[in-house]
Amino acid sequence: MKDNFTSTEIRAGILVLTSFLVLVVFVAAIRGFRPRDKTAKTYYANFTNIAGLNHGADVRFGGVLVGEVTAIEGDPDDRSQLRVTAQIAGDTPVNEASIATIEQITLTAEMHLEISTGTQEAALLPSGATLTSRTGGGGFMDIPNIEGITTRIETLLDKVILLVGPNQGEAAAGDGKVVDLTQVTAALEKTLGKSADMMGSVNSVIVENRQSIDDVVAKLANLEKLASELLSQVNAVVSENRQPLRDTIANLQSLTAETSSAVEELTASLSATLYHLENTGSDASDLLENERPVIEEILRNLQETTRNLRVLSQTLAYQPDALIRGARPQGRKSEETR
Repeated sequence: MKDNFTSTEIRAGILVLTSFLVLVVFVAAIRGFRPRDKTAKTYYANFTNIAGLNHGADVRFGGVLVGEVTAIEGDPDDRSQLRVTAQIAGDTPVNEASIATIEQITLTAEMHLEISTGTQEAALLPSGATLTSRTGGGGFMDIPNIEGITTRIETLLDKVILLVGPNQGEAAAGDGKVVDLTQVTAALEKTLGKSADMMGSVNSVIVENRQSIDDVVAKLANLEKLASELLSQVNAVVSENRQPLRDTIANLQSLTAETSSAVEELTASLSATLYHLENTGSDASDLLENERPVIEEILRNLQETTRNLRVLSQTLAYQPDALIRGARPQGRKSEETR
């Protein structure tokens, strides 16, 4: 028997089929069905705690959705870890510096696998590679102990209430000392403000004079280098001429000893002459009395010269390089260093 359908029935049938197809596509989209990507790559990441990550969760590269988690299972090589299998788009530049973590975008969002972008210089990882992973990323699951924090906050509030509350009246009635938290806070803010201004001024001065400071530092470094080179040259000259210096010092010591002896003999002769003159006639005595200050000054100068010659001789004997460096003698050198 031949069925005859009216145009209304045909349109109704087409509408039912279209609605069924839309329903199928909608259900497939909800269940995460996507067309197979032939260029997709597979990567693995190992964790000791997946922190609520589920099969089919999103995989993001630098926050951009690039794939999904296709499997979560125990690591066959290390039973203390869980291996997460991720399938991502083939054009995603996952490299050796990329790190896999488990993150959460918002407090109500599901956990996802986050892959960092790594560095530009790092080589790309091939499909099937195992990513460097870090358990405990920056997701909302890494929230501290809320109960412990609440307890500490309540304890702190109790202390504040005791500080600014009714007990202030009791403190005032007792010793008359009342802690004004408002004043303390204002003083603290004022101090912090001054500190910030001072730091800002110092920073401005440093920024404005940065070039001058750099020039001074460079000049100091150059001066230190030149001083080191000069000291090295002086040491080299002293080392090369040590024996001639010793011979010169020996001759100078001999000359100093002879000069000192002569000066001492001259001083003794002058003293004897003065003694004889004092015992001679009155004219000589008067002349001697008039010139006594000058003669005594000459004797003191001769004695001082003798002492200076002795000190010079001892200094050169203890520290020969004092002729070049002009340093003070710091004590007699040991026989090994002379």
